[in-house]
Amino acid sequence: MSIAGRRLSSKLFCSAMLCAFALSLPDGAFAACVNDPDTAQKAAGFTTNPSSLLEGPNGPRSPDDVVADVQTFVASYPQALPAVLAILKDLTNKGPSTSALQKAIGTGLGKAANVCKTTDLTFSLEIQSDLGATGSADANAQYAALTGNDPTRSVALSGATTGSSGGVGGQTSATGGTSGTGSSFQTFVANSVSNNPTNYFSSSVGGAGSAGGTTTTIVCTVSGSC
Repeated sequence: MSIAGRRLSSKLFCSAMLCAFALSLPDGAFAACVNDPDTAQKAAGFTTNPSSLLEGPNGPRSPDDVVADVQTFVASYPQALPAVLAILKDLTNKGPSTSALQKAIGTGLGKAANVCKTTDLTFSLEIQSDLGATGSADANAQYAALTGNDPTRSVALSGATTGSSGGVGGQTSATGGTSGTGSSFQTFVANSVSNNPTNYFSSSVGGAGSAGGTTTTIVCTVSGSC
């Protein structure tokens, strides 16, 4: 077999292996937001050598290089997300000296989330919530600037709804006093992938078992202001 024929056979074999791997993923795994087999193959290689994101053959890589790889790797190969977040957590623990790289990763994840929200909203939200849990203020700020959503609020909202006995939206009981003449004020924050805030609305209802008491509820989006 010629050299060209061997190379073609090798590429076909690698493509077949990637396809087999994709088919073997569990049902709950996220599908790629972008169909780019070449980038997906590079991203798979990155997961076996995560340090390659920051260190290239010629030394440390630039923040711009990191941004580009994080965006394309995560969008084309969702399995790369945990490796990216692990690197970010390590950088966060090292302190302010790694600020530029933390911002680069936050920017790359924000761009990936913007790509994925049109094809896989669930994964886009997964990127946001997982980023919020890393504790990187620099990465969160860059992500929020690109997407209009603050990942740290996703984490706070998740904690609030987990501890709630009510339905979707968190606590539904009044948080203020229960006196006959008092009133309570409660705010809910809805995190949205869209950069366009929804309408605000408020309502007043008579307090159960109280005389004249009212409860006011305001709903707003992260990208808006209450």
